[in-house]
Amino acid sequence: MDNDSQLSAKDKNISVTHLLEQVNLYDFGYEKSGSVKGDQQIYKTYLNRIGNGDLVDETYSGFSDEEKNTRRNEIKDLEKELVDTKKLNEKTEKEIEVKENKIDVHRQDLLSISEKHKKDYKALKKETFNPLKFSLNLIILIFLTFYLFFFYVSAAYKALYVDFEAISESISQGSGTGSIMPQPYELLEAIQYNVLLFLVPFVFYAFGWAFHIMLEMEKNIKFLYIGFLITVTFIVDFLFAYIIHSNTETAKELMGLATLKWSENATFYIILFLGFLVYIIWSILLDTLIREWDKRGITINIKKIIKHMRKDIKVLQGKLNDTSKLENTIAEFREDISTIMVGNLKKYIDQFTNGWISYLAPDNMKAIKTGCLQAKKEYEEKHKIRPGIVKVISKRG
Repeated sequence: MDNDSQLSAKDKNISVTHLLEQVNLYDFGYEKSGSVKGDQQIYKTYLNRIGNGDLVDETYSGFSDEEKNTRRNEIKDLEKELVDTKKLNEKTEKEIEVKENKIDVHRQDLLSISEKHKKDYKALKKETFNPLKFSLNLIILIFLTFYLFFFYVSAAYKALYVDFEAISESISQGSGTGSIMPQPYELLEAIQYNVLLFLVPFVFYAFGWAFHIMLEMEKNIKFLYIGFLITVTFIVDFLFAYIIHSNTETAKELMGLATLKWSENATFYIILFLGFLVYIIWSILLDTLIREWDKRGITINIKKIIKHMRKDIKVLQGKLNDTSKLENTIAEFREDISTIMVGNLKKYIDQFTNGWISYLAPDNMKAIKTGCLQAKKEYEEKHKIRPGIVKVISKRG
């Protein structure tokens, strides 16, 4: 009896380590109950060991240490991948945030323009695209473009290619020198004479485009350039008109008819201004047309930028990686290495308890038996242990 008491006292001071034991729970319970005389506190300790998975049935089959080490290495790799994925997501989210902020800025710009136009009608008229004005300018510009093309082809042809016989015949028939605008056959003759004549109008188109570019210059020297450009154009038109006049008067002189000086000939001025003045009007219309189109671009370009940024945001959002799958896999692997038992926990406790109280069958141990059964009931209620298959997770995992 003294030896039993010493053993009981000794076992009471046992510090239960987390060491997995696979035993026949009934036999193990009976043996341990006998060694400590059914001590209720020791009984509770074994209940905790069963609950923690340190004490399992002999039929238990769980992860080996090698398998757990493999899982731990897999967890390390997955955690590294998770960290890298989160860093990449953070970088992408920052890019999305920057673009969203820019979209807000551009929206504010559109709002500011709208508010400004509501308050200032002059600004509205000056800065807002006018479809009617643009359309009229475009239609007139197209017609004048065709006009200038035929005019300068004809002028160059009549100035550079001289057929005094044809001019004389025309004058003798009372038809004058013919129209400055070419007839279809004359265009055909011009091509046969020199196809490069068809490039002459494009020289004047280039002058008109240069006129627009110079108007956009911010320095005052632009007026000097524009004046020089207009002067050069006037000189070229003047020379065309002068040469055509000279050819006509030479033909008259060969016929013995009276001639006129260029300064006295109305046809000379008509030719000069039909070219030069129309060129000036064409240049102004081109500049006005482009400026009107630019007004349209102010708001449209902002809207295009916003649209483009929204597409960029969608692309970036598509690059965001869902980390939940990785996190769930890591959690499952951690659970695997910390899983102590898969089975019916209540059944295991019942088996151990049946063995424990079997030793307490004598009447003189009835009180101890009752106390152990009460401890079992309290333990099951506290930890909500119910019948059924459960997975026990180690608190040390």
